[in-house]
Amino acid sequence: MPTTEPNKEEFDISLFLRRRWVVISTWLSAVIITAVITFSMRPVYQATAMLVIEKERSNNKISQGTGSATESSGDDYYQTQYKLLKSEALLQSVYQRLELDKAPGLSSIGGYQSLQGLVTVTPVPRTRLVYIKTEYTEPKLTAIIANTMADVFIEQNLSNQLFISKDVLAALQNERPDGQSRAIYESLPAVISDTLIQSLKQQISALDSQIAESSDRYTPRHPVMMAMAIKRETLQTQMKAETDRVIQSIKIDLSGQLMGNNIRLIDKAMTPQFPVKPRKALNMLLAAIGGLVLGLFAAVLTEFIDQTVRTQEDVENKLGLPFLGVVPLSTHYTQAVYNHMLRKEPSITSEAVRNLRTMIDFTEVAQANKSFIVTSTVQGEGKSFLAANIAVAMAQAGEKVLLIDGDMRRSNVHKMFHVPNPKGLSDFLATGTMEELPGLIQASEVKNLSLLVCGPHPPNPAELLNTPKLSSLLTWAKKEYFRVIVDCPPMFPLSDSLLWGKYIPGTIYTVAFAKTRIPLIKTGAKLLGAANVKILGAVINMAKAGGMSYYYGPEDYKYSYSYKADETGKKVKVEAHHERPASPVKPA
Repeated sequence: MPTTEPNKEEFDISLFLRRRWVVISTWLSAVIITAVITFSMRPVYQATAMLVIEKERSNNKISQGTGSATESSGDDYYQTQYKLLKSEALLQSVYQRLELDKAPGLSSIGGYQSLQGLVTVTPVPRTRLVYIKTEYTEPKLTAIIANTMADVFIEQNLSNQLFISKDVLAALQNERPDGQSRAIYESLPAVISDTLIQSLKQQISALDSQIAESSDRYTPRHPVMMAMAIKRETLQTQMKAETDRVIQSIKIDLSGQLMGNNIRLIDKAMTPQFPVKPRKALNMLLAAIGGLVLGLFAAVLTEFIDQTVRTQEDVENKLGLPFLGVVPLSTHYTQAVYNHMLRKEPSITSEAVRNLRTMIDFTEVAQANKSFIVTSTVQGEGKSFLAANIAVAMAQAGEKVLLIDGDMRRSNVHKMFHVPNPKGLSDFLATGTMEELPGLIQASEVKNLSLLVCGPHPPNPAELLNTPKLSSLLTWAKKEYFRVIVDCPPMFPLSDSLLWGKYIPGTIYTVAFAKTRIPLIKTGAKLLGAANVKILGAVINMAKAGGMSYYYGPEDYKYSYSYKADETGKKVKVEAHHERPASPVKPA
């Protein structure tokens, strides 16, 4: 039977159904973890203060006496201000002023640095506005921190711009004894450079020279000397008055500069009423969506790395074997493992086995040999269950079938059909004759189905199977029966199936659903091929509900009954029939 080439462009969406528990568990984990984290977080509040930063103006009047104002327009000025808003000096001042070392979460060593994570500086594009945003767990303190940040920044900006003016103004406003203030006044550049004061100083200097010359000729009480003294005092008074005028002008100018700060607080931060974090509804919505996406990805990843067989595509593409069908997992047997084949009412398993019988017939259309063996890769894949049910299905179709228990190490046929096992195959291969062979055959409760059980377990099964008697047995059986089916041991760790394959070179390969790894199955199939045993097809056994794309659950069957009245008038059920969708098994 030709295998199907894998189609790399196809995406089997049914994998999400097969891996639904991966999707569900991943989704639930994401939602639960997000919920635990979100609802255990302390609420975080946000407060915002808004500043306006005008372009900087500089004034050189103090140092030069006269000058003109210039305006800075470079972006570097604003970038500098944004950096200063989060400088350590500013943060430390705020931290100390508000005594934040007593606040929860801010009391650690170097706690003022923790303010960096609470404060965000956000300029408004194409404006001179800037937001100072703070986030903290206490709403009132959040607003206080934002406003204090703004106040301290404005103060520091004023101090940085006018630190010289502040010192001069402080000196001018603080009167000192012994004429120290007057000496400071007269040493100011604005006073020294004043033309009137310079002229008065020159006149006083000239007058002092005249007084010195006249003192040799006149006494201090002489009218000439007294006139010059009065004149000098008048000049001193004029110079002091002019100096006071200049000093007063400087004071007025400096006071105006101190009041003219280019940074102003526009909006104070208000105490927030609602937290901004965590956003519970949004977090849960994102967790639900993200968890679903993550679950789907996990399903695809699990499917990609899964090394077991689940679907027809796995059989055909990954194993490269013909696909015969799927037999669902059956966990309850009332009488025997094939009891569902004997009921009048159909079941999922019986329909699957009958579909399998049809597929086997298709594979043998061109073959004269109607016999085959049933094997698997390892123990526990349900090969004996499959062999027994196929035998029953073919016997029910009117074929004369002989089922041989070829596993002389772990025999199961006599257990499944509830027949005695005193003698059987091992006796014939060890000491029996052809005349004794018919007496070893047992009839089953199924019409047309005969059994050759194993008999006592021999110590050397491989040696017995390697004798000419096995060939004689099978030659006789093929003449007496239309169909010979052998339940063989698994491929690993034994080689008995290869010995049976020398005389029956066709096998039904049993693969347990989601159990045996693909590399091991390939190795078993390769050993059969090397021994010239043709694999008629692979059967996926013990498939779980919902795990297969081509497997219907009980809900896909619809039963209806007809009733009639008996002699007493009571309604009794007389007929049952069912409706089922088209066969889910696709020809390989």
